[in-house]
Amino acid sequence: MAAVYAPRYAPDATPWHARRRGTRGFAAVTLFLAALIVLSIALIVLPSTTLDRLSLTWLIPLGLAFGVAHLVAVYGVLRRRAWTVSLTMYLMAIGLGLAGLGLLVVLTGGELFSSSTAAWNGGDVAGLLAWLAGSWLLAARFVFRGMAPPVVRPAPPEERLVEPRSMVAGRRIATTGTAA
Repeated sequence: MAAVYAPRYAPDATPWHARRRGTRGFAAVTLFLAALIVLSIALIVLPSTTLDRLSLTWLIPLGLAFGVAHLVAVYGVLRRRAWTVSLTMYLMAIGLGLAGLGLLVVLTGGELFSSSTAAWNGGDVAGLLAWLAGSWLLAARFVFRGMAPPVVRPAPPEERLVEPRSMVAGRRIATTGTAA
């Protein structure tokens, strides 16, 4: 009896999501760094500013919710959840809007984080906002690419072996539309 050798692994044995682990991992790290910065702004920088009490009553909980949403997106990316693409795109849109508004305030001469304890100049704030905008763009790009299934292209017609209407179990039969 002849020995039968089987390949050690099938060429398509790796699931499609395992081929994009590095992409999702980079997106998770980028989202986590953005979450740390958003949470530190909400918990440390905002309470030390000279904003009025009503503004802080709204800004601190909104900043906390925005930071926690980043952490939820990190969980979704790591666990490969389908909803994480939408959440990351929303976070990117909100973050870019806030960064753009902050840059406009800084460029027109306003003070975004005026504090009695720390002296923030416009260049520091503009650099922080530009870095956050870039991290949101990178995270959204890598989440979008990392969660999408790979494109499967059908074989060209000339490579098909059998035309389905003219062959049955290897025997030629009369095709449809021809006389017997």
